[in-house]
Amino acid sequence: MNKLANSKSAFLRESTNHPIDWFLWGEEAFEKAKRENKPVLVDVGAAWCHWCHVMDESYEDPEVVKIVNENFMAIKVDRDEMPDLDRTLQNLVYSITGESGWPLTVFMTPDKKVFFGGTYFPPEDSYGRIGLKRLLREILRVWNQERGKIESSSIHVANLKTSLQGNEKAEVDIVASTYSAIVGAYDIEYGGIGTSAKFPHPKIDQFLFAYTAWTGEDLGRKLASFTLSRMYYGGLFDQAGGGFHRYTVDREWTTPHFEKLLIDNAELIYDYFNGYIATGDAVIKDALDLTVQFLLRDLMREGSFANSIDADSDGVEGGYYTWTEKEMDEALGEESRYYKKVFGIFEPGGEVEGRKVLRLTYEIGELARSTDSFPEQIIMKLWTVREKLREYRDRTRSRPFVDENAYTHPNCVAAESLLYASLITGKGREEALAVVGKLGKKVSRRLDGGDDGLLEDYASALNALIAAYEVTSDRKYLQRALDVYQELSSFEVNGKFVDSFGNIPKHDMPNESPVSSALRGIYKLELLDYAKVGNKLDVISGSEDFTFLAGLVNTLGAYLKGGAHVVVVDEKDGKADELHREALLLYYPFKVVERVSVDHKDEVSSTVRSMINEGKGRSRAFVCVGNTCSLPVTDGEKVKALLRTKLT
Repeated sequence: MNKLANSKSAFLRESTNHPIDWFLWGEEAFEKAKRENKPVLVDVGAAWCHWCHVMDESYEDPEVVKIVNENFMAIKVDRDEMPDLDRTLQNLVYSITGESGWPLTVFMTPDKKVFFGGTYFPPEDSYGRIGLKRLLREILRVWNQERGKIESSSIHVANLKTSLQGNEKAEVDIVASTYSAIVGAYDIEYGGIGTSAKFPHPKIDQFLFAYTAWTGEDLGRKLASFTLSRMYYGGLFDQAGGGFHRYTVDREWTTPHFEKLLIDNAELIYDYFNGYIATGDAVIKDALDLTVQFLLRDLMREGSFANSIDADSDGVEGGYYTWTEKEMDEALGEESRYYKKVFGIFEPGGEVEGRKVLRLTYEIGELARSTDSFPEQIIMKLWTVREKLREYRDRTRSRPFVDENAYTHPNCVAAESLLYASLITGKGREEALAVVGKLGKKVSRRLDGGDDGLLEDYASALNALIAAYEVTSDRKYLQRALDVYQELSSFEVNGKFVDSFGNIPKHDMPNESPVSSALRGIYKLELLDYAKVGNKLDVISGSEDFTFLAGLVNTLGAYLKGGAHVVVVDEKDGKADELHREALLLYYPFKVVERVSVDHKDEVSSTVRSMINEGKGRSRAFVCVGNTCSLPVTDGEKVKALLRTKLT
């Protein structure tokens, strides 16, 4: 038994009885490496990561075990436990070798300097890659014979901030430059970013919708809508059970790696909510409904959400999610032949371990026309078919491993997304409020307590609490949000938010960056008149690739062009519910909605107090953008009209 047995991490506990003498990341391991003059080998992975489990097979090779245990100090890291460390090591390895991802294999000196790394290494040379045995021997040769080369080319984990800090003020139109960068990287044939493996990029989708709203340039809306629909139709989406896998290995969204993460699905719920209120597209709503259902059914525990679901089942990659013709026949009976065509069983591609990934090979509109139906009828029928498929696979297959850890950051993102989505789906509100109810002034790494929270934990907690206030109008959530905001200041250095390694984590990779999340929440507080975001947004330099800064630029663009603050004054006449709901469900690139009554008169800002005092008798709404507020309006359609006017 190695040092991992008492870890809370599911990924680390999996290796408790591993033949490698693994240590936890900490001073004990590095001090021992110094005493024994050994290089440090760090393996970074996660419980949900298929190739991390494959990499563990490399570490079970007897020759590899002997080399590592005798010559290296071996450290195993769970990226979900230590995201700041993972982000830092990913960037360092990428800067040295051009590789990043999981598993991440890192070679360091005992004084925490990275000198080499990569991703997956097989035991022997194969897949066009150097084998781990040969790599370990070469590392040892250089360590023992050419130590100077290592010292001259290594980078300390605390020094990456010099290359990531955004002190040089951008002299370009960042919003327009970000749009140009995204359009330049966009796959016009299949949607999404790039032309190889495909990850969802929710913040890019949201930026494209916002750009159309700000400029009237309709291409942004079309590109974002196309991506959302292509992901839904493809194998990235679990066609039987709803929810999204992490990414696909191809540009067509056909063949995924099958892990399903809370953070990905939480962000995609908001992505599809945002897309639906911007377009009214029934396909986008179906993806939203099915993903909410997946989250509540498969990841909800007592008052929190589990972190992830593994890619493998009974040692087979995707075994739980993929299908044979025989299984489709058994699940669907006489309907099987038709739905095997609909779900692409006979189409080329999408094969894993001799089994097929389901994908919709006909668009909903095509199916409706071919059966003389409405799209909504096809969607309802597909729900029935999906349920039969899901029930069959639950009855006949072993479910993949679920990491039950309830980390604060993905739980808060899920709560925020579900609160907004519940206005459309009618589901998830109480589950989201159960998560938010566990948040106090101090935020921990796990929702139920433990280690101190990181920047991403505080930032996501702030946004979840603001969402709870917007949706419920309960001022206790606003007060908790203000408490969390005060604690956020501990992550500031010279007015910039930094992680625990002193870096400014501002790039969405592909999930929203901690800096983007923090500044988004603070700007919402500014619209509510409780904070100032100001020069905290000044973290982008003109020389950067803006493609993966969409989250941050979303907030910057809203700050420059005007976020909206909608105030609904509730006169207890039964009319405020409609105004409140219409305000929340109207698409606007960046807005915050506040519902108040005369009972709050002494608790609100002077601006809102004047609204409470103005036009008493009927519930009313005010729309404020920048320094100007509208006259009061008393029906939802007028709220919509006012916000649309502010965009033109």
